[in-house]
Amino acid sequence: MKNNIHKKAVKRGFLLLFAAIGIFQSCEQKDKEYLGELSPYIALEDVRALHKGADVNLSKQALSGASMIYGTVISDHKGGNVPEGTIVLQQSKRNRIRGMAIQIGPTAADYKPGDSIVVNIENKTLSRNGFLMVTGLGATDVKKISSGNAVYMTTTTASNVNNSPQNFEGTLIRMIGGQMYPRPAVDDKFEGNRRMINGADTISITTRPTAEFADLHVPRNITVTGIMLGAPTDAQAKNSIYPRYKGDIIDVSDPEVPEYIGSTPIIITGFCADPTGADANYEYVQLKANVDIDFSQVPFTLVTSTNAGTVLHNAGWASGGGRSYKFNLTTGSVKKGEYFYVGGHQRRINGANSTVISSANWIRYIQYSTNAGDGFGDPSSGLLPNSGNAGGISLFIGTNIAEQSVPIDVVFYGGNGIASIISPDKTLGYRIGNTDNYSQYNAETGDATPFFSMGDGNNDFRFPHSTPPDIGAFYKLGGKFNTTTRKWIEKRTQTFVVMTKQSVLTEIETGEGITVQID
Repeated sequence: MKNNIHKKAVKRGFLLLFAAIGIFQSCEQKDKEYLGELSPYIALEDVRALHKGADVNLSKQALSGASMIYGTVISDHKGGNVPEGTIVLQQSKRNRIRGMAIQIGPTAADYKPGDSIVVNIENKTLSRNGFLMVTGLGATDVKKISSGNAVYMTTTTASNVNNSPQNFEGTLIRMIGGQMYPRPAVDDKFEGNRRMINGADTISITTRPTAEFADLHVPRNITVTGIMLGAPTDAQAKNSIYPRYKGDIIDVSDPEVPEYIGSTPIIITGFCADPTGADANYEYVQLKANVDIDFSQVPFTLVTSTNAGTVLHNAGWASGGGRSYKFNLTTGSVKKGEYFYVGGHQRRINGANSTVISSANWIRYIQYSTNAGDGFGDPSSGLLPNSGNAGGISLFIGTNIAEQSVPIDVVFYGGNGIASIISPDKTLGYRIGNTDNYSQYNAETGDATPFFSMGDGNNDFRFPHSTPPDIGAFYKLGGKFNTTTRKWIEKRTQTFVVMTKQSVLTEIETGEGITVQID
């Protein structure tokens, strides 16, 4: 018995030894596989990071053993608006898109958007002349692998581009609703560098003399698609967009406002800033029409603002980012005296699992937790504050909103902090219109008072926050408005309606505290 046990132990020992040798050999083989020849390809993002202000020789050592880049062509010399001899390619890698310009000479015109190419950049030069590019390349350094590939475009803002140009340079981008500055004259053409204001920031629209749209008239407002590159030295802007075709420039100038629309055609009559539970996609604003409106014929804009902290939002309603969020009202219609709504896509009266109110007239709703606003405003978990500095809601005729745009109606509510709201010299801030609680001029002195919270009783009014938070309060804003004179007879006052998950529309559209219209 003991002898059998000994034999089994010896056998088990040999098996363990062989297993260990096998594991060692397997690991050794894996090491050979993993430690084999380095990839010949390097990401565009990593190449861009090599440039620190001076030209870089792209040796294999500098490229960590690599020698080639790859990507999809986005430039098109057919449109005539690409720097000579240049190909611009972009690459989707690591869940982000990065781009690069390369100079290869006349054969650059042979490559079309959607061409997948591989480029040998070993011992070439990475330099910046307005924009980052690889130079010293010849026609044989570029190889086309395939054509007809998808070309991805990123919708963004001038603020994002100017704050993080390395993330956008050499990629195809789109900006919505920019205002050309200065205001174009009748005979102004696109050729050259034209400044465009988008939100709080400026970007250049660069058009070469050879572009198919060089003689195109410059509208007041455009939505533009193009390749973002560092701006030429004479552009008066940090960065530039090179449209590729005439169709990349869309005139979105607001139409002339029909006379029947008149002043104050819409008023703000309530809002839900703090529904019970999470706020994201559940906040909304209630409005009422003083005249029949077809939004496809006469567009409007609603903007929300939140002003936490002490950093000045120097473009007011057009600041964008995490500061203001824009809703374009361009479809649907409303009759005089009817309510309508703008806000989060959930369209529930009081947060998650509450009454669905999608049957109401929703002119615009957005899943704003994951989607940017219509032209400015970053995705957000909350558009309106529940505490702290004042938040605001404004309404504009048209969809092109810049720092100098004046709203037709404004509501502010919350705390008294002003550092983020108005500049110390009272020259930058949130513009107001002539409403029940705000005036563009001081009645006693005649001085201009164009901004909210100018001090000394000039446009300082704000409604209070609802307390305690998270009770599901709807802010009913009730006053009396004459729809003939378009004037407030009685100022709006605030009535808190504490809603439940079972609340219905009649609780916020009828009863005490609503705005009454008088002909």
